[in-house]
Amino acid sequence: MLQSADATELARYLLQQGNALLASNEPAAALDCYDQALSIRPDSAAVLTNRSNALRTLQRLDEALSDLDAALEIRPAFPEALNNRGNVLRDMRRLREALASFEAALALRPGFIVAQCNRGHTLLDLLLHEEALESFDTALALAPDDGEALFGRALALLNLRTRLSEAAVDFDRAAARGMDRSECLVGKAAALAQMKQHSEAADCLAEVLKITPERSYVLGSLLYSRLQAVDWSQYPSLKDSLMRQLTAGRRVTYPLSLLPVADSLELSLAAARMFAPPGESLAPVVQWPDSPRPAKKPIRIAYISADFRDHPVSHLLVGVLEQHDRARFEVIGVSLRASDGSEIGRRVTAAFDRFIDADSRSDSEIAEALRELQVDIAIDLMGYTDGCRPGIFAHRAAPVQVNYLGYPGTSGAPFMDYLIADAVVIPPGDERWYTEEVIRLPGCCLPNDSQRPIGSAPTREQAGLPADGFVFCAFTNAYKINPPVFDVWMRLLRQIPDSVLWLRAMNAPSRLLQEATARGVDAQRLVFAPHVASMAEHLGRHRLADLYLDTFPYNAHSTACDALWAGVPVLTCSGRTYAARAAGSVLTTAGLPELITKDLQEYEDRALQLARDPSQLQALRQRLTRQSALFDTRVYCCNLETAYLSMLS
Repeated sequence: MLQSADATELARYLLQQGNALLASNEPAAALDCYDQALSIRPDSAAVLTNRSNALRTLQRLDEALSDLDAALEIRPAFPEALNNRGNVLRDMRRLREALASFEAALALRPGFIVAQCNRGHTLLDLLLHEEALESFDTALALAPDDGEALFGRALALLNLRTRLSEAAVDFDRAAARGMDRSECLVGKAAALAQMKQHSEAADCLAEVLKITPERSYVLGSLLYSRLQAVDWSQYPSLKDSLMRQLTAGRRVTYPLSLLPVADSLELSLAAARMFAPPGESLAPVVQWPDSPRPAKKPIRIAYISADFRDHPVSHLLVGVLEQHDRARFEVIGVSLRASDGSEIGRRVTAAFDRFIDADSRSDSEIAEALRELQVDIAIDLMGYTDGCRPGIFAHRAAPVQVNYLGYPGTSGAPFMDYLIADAVVIPPGDERWYTEEVIRLPGCCLPNDSQRPIGSAPTREQAGLPADGFVFCAFTNAYKINPPVFDVWMRLLRQIPDSVLWLRAMNAPSRLLQEATARGVDAQRLVFAPHVASMAEHLGRHRLADLYLDTFPYNAHSTACDALWAGVPVLTCSGRTYAARAAGSVLTTAGLPELITKDLQEYEDRALQLARDPSQLQALRQRLTRQSALFDTRVYCCNLETAYLSMLS
C-alpha cells in the first residue's frame, strides 16, 4: 500500500503525464492518466480541472462540466477552473452562463488575460461588440503583444463596422504574434472589403488559398472580390475551379458569391444546403397551438432584416408595409443593424406597428423574443446577403417561417417553410430545386412603392454625358459585370456610333476603362454616374438614358424596377435561376415581355435593333407607364396577404 507521500507523488506524476499527452493531442490516453490520478486523489481540484480539458477535447461536454463543478466545490476560488468552465459552457452555447464564469474568474484574478480574452469572444458571440472591444482592450493594456487579444480586438472592430483600418492592422499584428495566419488573412480581407478595397481583399484571399487550399468558402470569396475589383485576369480559371469543386461537394463558395458566375439551379441548391445552419439541432421543442387562430385576432407577422435603411429592400417594400390591412395583420419589424438615420430608414421604421432594435441580441434571444410575442409568421428579408442571421430561423422563431425578397434563391434549410416567388422566377416544374414550399404571387414577386418621387432630369452636360448620341445605361454593382456581358456591351458601342455606356460610380473605374480599351473602345465612351444625395435625384437622371442593359446571370432586381419606374426600357437576358430570371419577371408584369431574351446573342441583336430604330424604343416608352400592374402597391399587398393567409390555413 502506497504511503501518503508516495501516493501524492504518483498522482502528481500521472497529472503531468496526462497534461503531456493532452498537449500531444492524445486526449483518450490523457483521460486514462487523469482517471488513475483521481483514483489516488479523488479530491484533487487540479486533476478534475485538467480531466475536463480532455473531456472537452473529446466533445464529452456534459462530463467536462460536471468535473469542473466538482473541482469548484472542492476549491471555490479557482480561476483556472472557472475559466475552463466558461469554455465548456461556450461550447454548449450557454453563452450567458459562460460569460458569468469568465467574469467570476476575473473577479478572483483581474490580470487573467486568457479569461479576459475568452470573455471578449463570448461577448462577440452574444453580438455585444462594444463590450467585447473593451474586454480585448483591457487585455492589451496588460499585454500589448498578446496575439489572442489582438485577434479578438480586430474581430470586434470588424463587427462594429468601424475603425476598419485598425482592424486590418490588428489582424496583421495578431498573425505576427503566432495566431493562425489564414484566419487573420480572412479577417483582414473582410475588413478591406468593407472599406471597398476589393483588390487588396482579393490579394489576402489568394494568399489564404496558398497556405490552406482546402479552407471553406475562400475560393468563392476570392472570385467575388476579383469581380468587385473588376479584375478579370483569372476569371476563367477561378470560375472553372469553383464549379468543379462545388460539383464535387466542397464548400468553396457562399451562396451569394455564386450568383454572379453560375446560372445553375443544381449548384445554387448545393451551395445553399452546405451553408445553411443545422436547424434540427438548434430549434427548441415548441408546442404550437393546434386550435385555429381566433378569427378576430390579427395575424402577427414579423419582418426581420438588417436593411431597414437606405437599401433596395426598404425602397421596394416600404409601400407594402404601410398598406398592410391592420384589421387583419399586426406588423412587426425586427432590425438586425443600427439605423442609418436616412429618410427611407425613418419611413420604414414608422411603417411598423412595433419596431424592435435587435442589433445586439443573439440569434436565440431574438427567436425566443418572437416566440414570446406569439408571432405567427416570421419573414426573413435577408436570405444569404450581407448581415444575414439564418440562426434566428434555425432556432424556430415562429410556426411559419418565410424566405422573401432579400435573396433570390433557396435557403437550402429545413427550417424555412415557404419561399415567395412567381411563375417567371420559378417556373412550374422547378420546385425541386428549392427546399421551401414555393408560394407564387399572381404577378412579379418584387414589390414596388407607388409613392416614390422622381426628381427633375438634369441636362446631359450636368450628368457628364455627351450632348448627342445613344445612351446605354447599366446602374449595376461591379460584381454583376463579367467578361461575357462586358464583351457584348463593347460590341454594341463599336456598332452604334457616338453611343456611350452610362454606369454607376465604382471603386475600380480605371480597370473597366482598361478593359474597354482592350476591346477597341475609347475609354471616354464609358461614363460613370457619381453618387447623389437622394433616390429621387437618382431616378430623375435615369430619364437621360435610352436603354437599360441588364446583367447575366445575376439580373437587375430593384435596379430594373428603378429604371422602369423612371420610364427607361430594360433589356434582359434570362436564364434558369431565380437570380437570372428576376428582370424577366419585372418586365412580364410591366407588359414588356419582348424585352426578355434567351441568350447573350439574342440580347445583343435586340439591343442593336432598338438602338438603330428609335421608333421602336419610343413605342416601348409609351407603353411603359406608372399605372402598370408592376407598380400597383395596393394590389400587390393584397396578393401578399392572401399568400400569408394560405400559409396558416
